[in-house]
Amino acid sequence: MSTPNPVEIIKKLPRTNCKECGYPTCLAFAMAVVTGACEPSKCPYFLPEDWPEVKQKGPLKEDYAWRILEEVKKKVQNINLKEIAPRLGASLEDDRLKLPFLDTEVLIDATQAVRIDSQELDPRDQILLYNYLIFAGKTPLKGEFVGLESFPSSLSKTATLRRYAEEKLAQSFSGRLKALEKSFKFFNVENVQECPADLCAVIYVLPKVPLKIHFFEAEPEENLSPKVKILFDANATDYLDLESLVFCAERLVERLIELAEEG
Repeated sequence: MSTPNPVEIIKKLPRTNCKECGYPTCLAFAMAVVTGACEPSKCPYFLPEDWPEVKQKGPLKEDYAWRILEEVKKKVQNINLKEIAPRLGASLEDDRLKLPFLDTEVLIDATQAVRIDSQELDPRDQILLYNYLIFAGKTPLKGEFVGLESFPSSLSKTATLRRYAEEKLAQSFSGRLKALEKSFKFFNVENVQECPADLCAVIYVLPKVPLKIHFFEAEPEENLSPKVKILFDANATDYLDLESLVFCAERLVERLIELAEEG
């Protein structure tokens, strides 16, 4: 069955532009679904039985990611890897950059990005890594952490961060802070001396992309649910765009959960 056009999708949406999906309007969300940029389930009012025509969504999304990856690779063809290596916290190894990524290391050049353990990299991870090369942060990290909402034009991305990273982390580790701390140990982590929450840590997704996690445990007697706040360096947008920064948080949360499940 063919994928519907945006108009068909709009008809099945509340059309309130609530932004809960992470997009500024229902039309923007519909366009993202059609192009494969996001799953229809990101709409909180999504009803699977109403969307039979998008059940083949997975392959389309993956194909879209690979196409984006090829476009991104074209932008790094003339980048001097040796020159940008120090700015990215990377080293040069056999004409490729070697740098930590999440709880592993990767080797990357203009043609490919691979994990050093030979496991396949998701195309979305590769897009993130190439974007990191393209930005080649020319400004040092500030060492001051701020919420994503502090950056310009971040409203829709803040909603995505909250739903797919902060809330997901809070729900997954409520009452299990020891398990979360255990997962932290697989990453480059800095402990936070003065912590306003029940658990705080600075975790590096990439050498110049630290994320600061504040985890507030649930307080049933106060009728308070668990809450997580993820902060970014004030100069983070010199290293990645907002969408990539949010993806960093999503991937970090996914990996923390996977490590906890692995025991």
